[in-house]
Amino acid sequence: MDSGRKAVTEMADNADLETFKQIIGDSQKKLSTLKVLSNFFNHPTLIAIAIRTNIIHNLFENNQKLDIHKLDLFHIQYTNNLMELFQKLKKSKEQKYLIISDEININDDFIARLKAETEAVPFVDEVRQHSANMSRKAEELYRLFAEDGQKPFDWSAITQFINKRSGEFYRQLTVQQYQQLTDHEEKSTYENAYVTIEKKLLGKLNIQKFRVKLICGLRYEAEELEIYEFVNSNDKFIFINDEKSFYLIDDSNLSGIDLSRNVSYKTETISRLMSKNELLKDQLSAVKTSMPKDVEAVMESYLEKISGVEFLEDLQNVDEQTNILKAMLNINIK
Repeated sequence: MDSGRKAVTEMADNADLETFKQIIGDSQKKLSTLKVLSNFFNHPTLIAIAIRTNIIHNLFENNQKLDIHKLDLFHIQYTNNLMELFQKLKKSKEQKYLIISDEININDDFIARLKAETEAVPFVDEVRQHSANMSRKAEELYRLFAEDGQKPFDWSAITQFINKRSGEFYRQLTVQQYQQLTDHEEKSTYENAYVTIEKKLLGKLNIQKFRVKLICGLRYEAEELEIYEFVNSNDKFIFINDEKSFYLIDDSNLSGIDLSRNVSYKTETISRLMSKNELLKDQLSAVKTSMPKDVEAVMESYLEKISGVEFLEDLQNVDEQTNILKAMLNINIK
């Protein structure tokens, strides 16, 4: 009889041990999942919940006199719903995270390609050469009017640069800006088959020994304009490529017009994309940590509940529990 009871007792003990191991093992898996979720969201309340859950687990694992089924009940009643909510939320946030990350990566690719393209263009050197070409052409035009009006004139040295670089580098004008730059009907000019040039400007060019430099190129629709300055003075003149005309211009013509050095529109695009990426990176860092208000409220309530002194005793009263996490599963995750 005693040996029979002993065998039954041993069998019961072995069964209890297997149950203990199984519940502890399942609990450890849930702790691992909670750790992954808390690391992903990096939210202080969720981290505190994961820590508190680990403490409850350790309490049962280190004290086999406690009813291990309470730990199982705790996970069924609380942890499972918590994990289900945050796995659903994680999936939603991962989609947003991926979309933002993809946009950042695509922008980075464009930035790298545009940088390579702009760095390969020796625009400053080309502008210097273009200015030298215009100086020579201005002197040639002066000789044309002063000496031989029938001598052939070739614009290709000027138009080659304009055709090559204006689309990428010349700054766009508004219709009002274009009109204030090109209104020169009252001015006295020299004209021939090749050019129209203000008489006063032609005299200044001769006095200044035709030493000019390009300040910036401008565009209005398909028409290109160039603003030049004399090397030894601040006097400026405009070259209107479409009609091959030159006029002196003053502050009234230039009011509100950006005369800063031309930069490639690709450079401006790079700047815009870099600014956009900074904003996207800020969004990216907030995607995982930000929580809907209803989730925040449920988490706070949940943490308060499982941190209570009498919480373990309450686990026995299954029928009296109101599972606050049931509400979590009805939260609309967007």
